Amino acid sequence: MWLCRMLACVVSFSLCWPAALISGGSEDIPDPLPKTIAVAAFKNGLAFVVRQGEVRLQSGTGRIAPIPSATLGTLWLSPNDPRASLDEVVAYHYMVDDKRTIASLGEVLQANAGKTATISYNLKEYTGEIVGFREPESSAPDPSAKPEAPRDTASVPRPQYLLLRVDKRLLAFPLSAISHAALPEDALFQERFEQQRPALRFKVKGASDNTNLTIGYLEHGLGWTPSYLISLKDDQTAQITMQAVVVDDMEDLRESDLFFVVGVPNFTYSNTASPMSLQQSLLDFMKDAERRDSGRNLRYTNAVAGQLVMADERSNFEGSEASFATTVEELSGAPEEDLFLYTRSGVTLARGERATYSVFSGNVGYEHIYEWEVQDQPRVDGFGNVIQPNPNTPDAAVLNSIWHSLRLKNSTKFPWTSAPALVISGTKPVSQDTLPYTPKAASSSLRITVATDLRSSHEEREIARQRDVERRRGYNYDLVTVEGTLKVKNYKMKEVRLSIGKTLRGAVDFQSDGGKSVKLGEAIQTDNPVSRLTWEITLKPGEDRTASYRYKVWVRV
Repeated sequence: MWLCRMLACVVSFSLCWPAALISGGSEDIPDPLPKTIAVAAFKNGLAFVVRQGEVRLQSGTGRIAPIPSATLGTLWLSPNDPRASLDEVVAYHYMVDDKRTIASLGEVLQANAGKTATISYNLKEYTGEIVGFREPESSAPDPSAKPEAPRDTASVPRPQYLLLRVDKRLLAFPLSAISHAALPEDALFQERFEQQRPALRFKVKGASDNTNLTIGYLEHGLGWTPSYLISLKDDQTAQITMQAVVVDDMEDLRESDLFFVVGVPNFTYSNTASPMSLQQSLLDFMKDAERRDSGRNLRYTNAVAGQLVMADERSNFEGSEASFATTVEELSGAPEEDLFLYTRSGVTLARGERATYSVFSGNVGYEHIYEWEVQDQPRVDGFGNVIQPNPNTPDAAVLNSIWHSLRLKNSTKFPWTSAPALVISGTKPVSQDTLPYTPKAASSSLRITVATDLRSSHEEREIARQRDVERRRGYNYDLVTVEGTLKVKNYKMKEVRLSIGKTLRGAVDFQSDGGKSVKLGEAIQTDNPVSRLTWEITLKPGEDRTASYRYKVWVRV
C-alpha cells in the first residue's frame, strides 16, 4: 500500500553530531535533491514527502543537498536497486563560494582599496587613492577620574575614518561625513565570500557510478483546508461539491502527485526536528526532545512516525524497484484503516503559492429537520451536591432555540471530512455552518437557521420527595422525583419533523409521546447517572404538542 510502504520501518539514524566538512573539489559538490514525486498532505500543515531520482556516486559515495527539514525519525533514504544497500548516511557541512552586493558606502570604499576615488567632504571634493580604514585610538584612562558606570559598548558604534592619499598626504575623513563618492568604471560593488551549507553524504554498497534513490520524510509547511458547496436542487435532492485549498510554504512541486488525507494524524515527534537536519546542537536537541516527550522515555533508535493510509494503488516508477514510493491513478479517493486519501495528480505549485482543487461532486438526498436541544442549568452533581446557578449562563430562550437543519445522507463513494459548508438555493445564499465528519452511508445534520415559526417552552417541577434516606459514605439524601414538560407549537403552513434531545442527571422513570432514554456510560460510579432523552415527533400546521418526562435524583442533605 502506498504510504504504508513509504512509512513502514521508518529509519532513525544514530544521534551523532558530525563535524563540518569542507569540500575540496567538484566531486565533493552535492547533487540537488531528487524530484518530489508524491506528497501526502494533512490538514494540520504536516506533509510526508517522497522524492526519487538518479544521484551520482564516487567510489560508492553520493552527496545531496540541501537537507530536508525533517522531523525526528522520519528521514529515510533507500536505493531502488535490489542489489544495492545503504551503508551509511552522514549529515555534514560543505563550503561554497558566493557573491553578495555591498550594502553601504563604507563597504564599497573598503572593497576598492588601491583604486582612485573622488569623495565629497564639507562641500569640498578630494581625489586620491583609497588606502583603507581605521578607528580612533582610545585615550589612556585618567587614574584620578571617578569611575563611570559600565556601558554596553556593543550598542555604541565607533566612528570609522577613511584613509585617502591625496597629493602625497595621507588624510583621514570621518566616514559618516562623506556625502558621496565617485569611483572608476572597474570599481567593485560585489564581494565574494565562503558560505557554509548542510548536505547529506551517503554510502551505497553494490552500486556503480550512480544510483536511483528514494527519499521520504515528514515536514511542516504544506497543508490543505476543505470546504463544501451544497446546492439545493429540490425539496429532496442536493448537489454537494468539495474543494481543497492547498497552502504550500514548504517547497516547489512540479508534476507531483498530491494526496489530501482525511483523518486524525498521529505523529508523536512531529514537533521535534531530526538531528540529521543540523538545525540544533546535541544539547539543544536532547532538551527539546525531553520537553516534548513530557517525561516519557524517548527511544531514539526506534522512533517510528507512521500511518497506514493508502490502498488501490499502482507503481508510478516503471522499470524501477522502489520499495515504498508508489502512487495511484487519478481516482477520487481510497481508504486505508481509519484514514482516507483524495488524490490529485500532476500538481505544479511553487513555494508560497496557494491553489484550489475540486475533489468530488455528487447528488445526495436530504430532508428538512427541526432540532431542539433542551438545555438548562444542572441543579445537582453526580454525588447529589447542590450546584449554585451560574449568573453568566446565556438566556434560556437563546439556549433552547429550535434550529432548522438539513439532514444529509452521504450516498457518495467518499467520507465527508469536517469542514465549512455553504448552502445555496439557485444563486441565493442560504447559510454557512460546519458539516461534521460523515462516513459513507451515514447521515449528518447541517444547521440552517433558527426556526422562528416554531415556538417552544420547557419547565420542570418537583412532584415528590422522600426525605432523609440513609444512603452511603455517612451521608443522608433526599430522593426527589422531578417532572418536566416540553411544549411546542407549529405556526408554519406545512408539516414539520421535530427532533428533541435532552441530557439530565438522574434515573428516568417515564417519557410520553414515544420518547426514548438511555443511561450514558460516563460517571457510572456516581449516585446520579447521566441520562439522554430523545423524541422524534411530527407536527401538522398549527398543531401544538406537549411531551412530558419524569426522573428521580438524589440530593445530599
